[in-house]
Amino acid sequence: MEPPLTLPLKASEAASLAELVFRQAEGKPLTDEIRGRLAGRIHALEIQTFVALAPSLEQDPIHPSTYYIAVDTPSGHWLLRLAHASSPSSGLFPNAILIGRMRPGGEREIVVNAIPFSSYDHDSIRTFAEKVQPAFLPRPQGAQPAIAAGNRHPEISLPAMFQAFRTILKTRSMNLASTVQLSATREMTVASAIAARDGENPTAAGHTRVSIDHLYYAGLWAAIRAGWREGYNAEADHFIVTGDTPEQVAKSVAMVKEAIEAAGGYTKFTTDTSRMFDLRADERHPKPYSDAEVDAKFGEILTAEEQSWILAEFAGGAGVELGLSVTAVKRLAVKFGQSLKLNEELYDYILLVKQGRDSWKHFDFEPSIDEAETLTTPGELFFYMHWLKSRGRPATLVPPNLGFKKRQAYPETTEQLEKYVHHKMWPELAPRVAKDFDGKPLEELGARVSALAEIARKFNGTLSIHSGSGKQAAVLQHIGKSTRGRLNYKISGELQLQLFDVLSEQPADSKWRQLFDRMVERCNAFAAKNAFGEESELAGQDARRYLGDADAGRVDGNLFLVFWLGNVVGSRDTASPDGDTRFFKEKLDELPGDLLAEVRARNSRYVQWLASNLFS
Repeated sequence: MEPPLTLPLKASEAASLAELVFRQAEGKPLTDEIRGRLAGRIHALEIQTFVALAPSLEQDPIHPSTYYIAVDTPSGHWLLRLAHASSPSSGLFPNAILIGRMRPGGEREIVVNAIPFSSYDHDSIRTFAEKVQPAFLPRPQGAQPAIAAGNRHPEISLPAMFQAFRTILKTRSMNLASTVQLSATREMTVASAIAARDGENPTAAGHTRVSIDHLYYAGLWAAIRAGWREGYNAEADHFIVTGDTPEQVAKSVAMVKEAIEAAGGYTKFTTDTSRMFDLRADERHPKPYSDAEVDAKFGEILTAEEQSWILAEFAGGAGVELGLSVTAVKRLAVKFGQSLKLNEELYDYILLVKQGRDSWKHFDFEPSIDEAETLTTPGELFFYMHWLKSRGRPATLVPPNLGFKKRQAYPETTEQLEKYVHHKMWPELAPRVAKDFDGKPLEELGARVSALAEIARKFNGTLSIHSGSGKQAAVLQHIGKSTRGRLNYKISGELQLQLFDVLSEQPADSKWRQLFDRMVERCNAFAAKNAFGEESELAGQDARRYLGDADAGRVDGNLFLVFWLGNVVGSRDTASPDGDTRFFKEKLDELPGDLLAEVRARNSRYVQWLASNLFS
């Protein structure tokens, strides 16, 4: 590689840093205490051309007098290699840029090289994580509780997440880090699909313009820079299977398997086969199957061997404690059978992909039930988890439908509940709250979560709470108490909404407020074309550009924008007055330092607030 005409940083300042690193670390085991001491002394160097991230400092695994440290410069992000001149040149990073050969203080000659190290330098990130310090690689979560943070703008929010998890670890002695998470076939998609996306369909997979592999590497990048060696989970969320015909389902499964291949480095996989649920088998459906129709469906979708096993296993055997009748078992099998068999197929494919990886071959499996249109009962959860475990595909985590709506608060009064359940297939909820819980929705929620968590623990599993963004403190406290702290709590949209909050709060004539306004206009224009289906009609019902009070579940904001504004980041800024029609995502990645710091501060405070209520 030809050296650039202008080096990314001043050689003399790099030499000063190298001298300090060797003075503090050489000849000693490299510890966080040394890194912390180094961080305090870097400031005294008064370096002008770069910022050194002391927590990232690592020692070369082969050459102990060689160190690596991440730095930021006005031109970008770099990894510095600091070595004595007598050390062999790097075999790990052969194309490193020579910054200089120097003798700081007249002592031994030092060589400083720089390796490009942005979140898009995937090869360098992988080499560093796999060859220099594998502690930065993600790992399975198992039974460990976590806050799973969906990062739709990973370069913005991931550093804030690691900062939050560091504070939580110090104050609560809990590692809750599950900080790399997005839907693999909704917010994300494979890199080739991202590259082909023109942004004119805001609901197509990949509307974040973040590919599956890029989120993984962005997570590694952020962990390295933050010095997070304590372990974290990387989740490829919601591999969605859909289709109305066998041919459509087969095509969808093939696309999901392609996405699983791209997610080979991840350590948790959430499958979503809920569109295969046959809801008419559920007696809560407005037009449920008759018992005779259930019998017919049971014989239609399951082989004779499967039918025999199901009846023996659930009408007798393990299902005895639930007291399920044969008809009830058949209804569960018809409702969930196709979904469960698809989950078996996907589990086996994940296993195959992971076996070909050099890093973690074990993984967490999370089959999603939460997308069902019915509230999940303990019997349903038992049926789902027992089926998978007994057939060799155990669920580590399981997400029921608790009646949570995305980015919305949960009702606390009977009046709120009546409005909340409108148009939902939850006929049992309001009567149960009124009859058994004295009209207190949160008390009913807590009891329901407790029963479901107990089922999950029977299978050594953890209850996973989806659509966690926007829930108020009282809801979090009930969930934490009901699960006894064994839970996986997922958020996503709220971190992005906090970014939009910061943009909307800027002066009306500022560049960033105007960018926000153009995003709103683009979102409304898509709604006018019915891009968001039935919810497109909501755009005309509220002209405000206010996204609501983040501390109160945003129920007072424009709910259309709360739900859909984030989908336009993967569209082009076609109305930009300067003719710059790049994707909104690209422009948001150029957020200036002061606004970036404010967004990250809000993101970090939010996650710490979640932890304080979930684990109070």
